[in-house]
Amino acid sequence: MHQAAKEIRPLEERDCLQGDLGLMPLADLLAWIEARALTGALTLVNGTVRKVLSLEGGMLVGLVSNRPEESQEYILSGAGFLDAERLVQARRESAARNLPLGRYLVEQKLLDPPALKRLQSFRLLLALADALRWPQGFFLLGKSEPSTGSRVARLGLGEAVRRARELNEKALAEQRSGQDAWFETVAQRLRRGDFSLPPMPKTLLHLRQAMEDPRGTPHQVLKIVMADQVLTSRILKVVNSSFYGLANPVTSIQHALVLLGYKTLLGIATAHCVMPTHGAERARVVELMRHSFKCAYVARKLAGLCGEDEEIAFVGGLLHDIGKVVLWRLLAEQELADEQCERLIAAYHVQVGRLLAESWHLPEAVSQVIAHHHDPEFLALGVRLPALVQLANRYVNEGCLPNLADSPLAVALAKFDPAGLAAELEQVETFVAGIF
Repeated sequence: MHQAAKEIRPLEERDCLQGDLGLMPLADLLAWIEARALTGALTLVNGTVRKVLSLEGGMLVGLVSNRPEESQEYILSGAGFLDAERLVQARRESAARNLPLGRYLVEQKLLDPPALKRLQSFRLLLALADALRWPQGFFLLGKSEPSTGSRVARLGLGEAVRRARELNEKALAEQRSGQDAWFETVAQRLRRGDFSLPPMPKTLLHLRQAMEDPRGTPHQVLKIVMADQVLTSRILKVVNSSFYGLANPVTSIQHALVLLGYKTLLGIATAHCVMPTHGAERARVVELMRHSFKCAYVARKLAGLCGEDEEIAFVGGLLHDIGKVVLWRLLAEQELADEQCERLIAAYHVQVGRLLAESWHLPEAVSQVIAHHHDPEFLALGVRLPALVQLANRYVNEGCLPNLADSPLAVALAKFDPAGLAAELEQVETFVAGIF
């Protein structure tokens, strides 16, 4: 038994006992009450929920609760004993005769005594099962008893706790079963691509059009960027960060765009466009962007050692997990447990990211990185950009690179300095925190 239960003074020595259910678990409190065969009223409070358990000789005999689903009427109706109209009439007539509803139903042969006992027992267990799930709350144990109507059911407290826990376990199993079925339904939709992707944001659309237009000019790109003050601020923060290590700060967005190049600008703009402005989703995306910027930094370093396009490597590292952002939004509308959402995200973020890259017309090299950044054969074959982003992802997650002895990239990456890069990534972490 919980130590706090041993320290409670006997009820006979005071008018009431009170305490915190976070310190004194309800099951231990009930065991203490049963051992002393106490009679009284146990009030349980958690937020706006208040319920009073009637006790006689250490047994549970009645209930008053402000939860609608724990009312006798709700359970009678839900169990199909009476329809709503007949229930209202029975309540009215029992009140007029000053009879408890249960006794009235038995007298009118609308319910037989065994059925009434089962119903009242179930009601007591349902209320107790709910209270046993509370992570916190307060209790007050007093000598006085509330009026709870006819007391057909009498449950030993130890037995009641055991049966209430069985109800909770059964409900949890049913919930998991339902969630598993829904999980498979959602997974099938994702496998078929049966979902709507977010449309390409206007800023990104206009940037692509200006960049791909043979008659487009840098001035047009500049105007599009400057129309979005948050994007402008983020671009200046990136170009003045440890990514570029410039001796003098850049204050002109025009100068910043020259230093960044169109590919990097497109990557930053894409990351900017998927960033939510508020809510729980924003916190997840900010954390993802911190990881992704570090991957982008490492990927660009590795690309430099291998003679690959550093801009595309940076953009690939920045956007390799963009499918997770789409899935967070899609799955927020589903009734799934957090663990199930994480399983779906792990299984399908690559597929969803590839579809988004195609829908938003991202560069083919970036689409390839998104589609294959978890494929081990690309690393074994030395397919450069997907393999480099995969290595960058491994390094950011694990702090080291895998054994590359048999990889075509081994010679090119022989000069890689993991210890030196670790110190640089600490600066990147600080800078990324300032962007978002």
